[in-house]
Amino acid sequence: MFPARRAMRSDSLEGQRRSWRGARGLALGHMRWGGIVLEAARVAVAVAALQIPAAAVAAEPNGASKLAFASHWPDASNTGPPRDLVLKPSGPLTIAVSGTTISGLDIQGGVVVNADNVTIEMSRISASAWAVIKIDPHRTGVVVRDCTIDGQGAGPDGNGNQGIMGQGTFQRNNISNVENGIVLTGRDNLIEHNFIHDLNAGGAPHYDGIQIDGGISDTVIRQNTIINSHGAAGAIMIDNEFGPVSNIVIEGNLLAGGSYTVYSDAKFNDNPISGVSITDNHIGSGQYGPTLFRRNRPTYLRNATDGWRLVRNLDFGSVAAQEAIR
Repeated sequence: MFPARRAMRSDSLEGQRRSWRGARGLALGHMRWGGIVLEAARVAVAVAALQIPAAAVAAEPNGASKLAFASHWPDASNTGPPRDLVLKPSGPLTIAVSGTTISGLDIQGGVVVNADNVTIEMSRISASAWAVIKIDPHRTGVVVRDCTIDGQGAGPDGNGNQGIMGQGTFQRNNISNVENGIVLTGRDNLIEHNFIHDLNAGGAPHYDGIQIDGGISDTVIRQNTIINSHGAAGAIMIDNEFGPVSNIVIEGNLLAGGSYTVYSDAKFNDNPISGVSITDNHIGSGQYGPTLFRRNRPTYLRNATDGWRLVRNLDFGSVAAQEAIR
């Protein structure tokens, strides 16, 4: 691995960032009707290639809740680094200095975070590694935002399985070509406005958009788009295999696919799962249904069943174009 480094953000980069934020705000507020029609026609082909379970689509009721515009949801148009930002090439990084900021890089290889209060932003990270971004479980204050994270669909040899692994604040990232988009550890996590899609790995993967395997508390998963186009396992998986789980808020997300779209499963041992709240989400049913709750009772309120219809209006970017060609 290369030694830890600080990426100095220039005035021009800050200006590009402000411009990008302004453009993103306008994009989220306005969309022309003609553009909607053209985009829907293009994405329909791409979504057909996602292998959405026919049973899941059929399960959607005709009288769904009011359809939200695609721009309301995280997708390729409003996650990742600015499209016009020129990224500086970099090799793999190991960050060992607290307070380091990495910004504006095109990183070929994994990033390992072994320090507190590290920020990784506005970068592209591509790696066939155990985790594209691996955060030491004892580190706090880590932020990953506005990044494109590509696991390159790596094979079954223990590589390329996680997009982000660790605890922290993860916002507006575009994550694909991994087995699991985000695997959480620790507490005080915020996962917000991310686009997790096109899960892809070799061997016999157990696909999850977000995975919580115990020992997790005080976590908010809010306003993300998470699509698992495979028949296993879920958009969000919560289980107690490695410890208790408490105070997990899942609200306002677009969630689709898997065997069941949302799991909360305490079957593994006696570690309790408590305080799970699943509210105001738009859910596209998995192969067998929208939820599986075992040995715990999450709060489940005001969740719509229009998820797959909303998925059809998303911008998947170049990944969807490649899938359509296949």
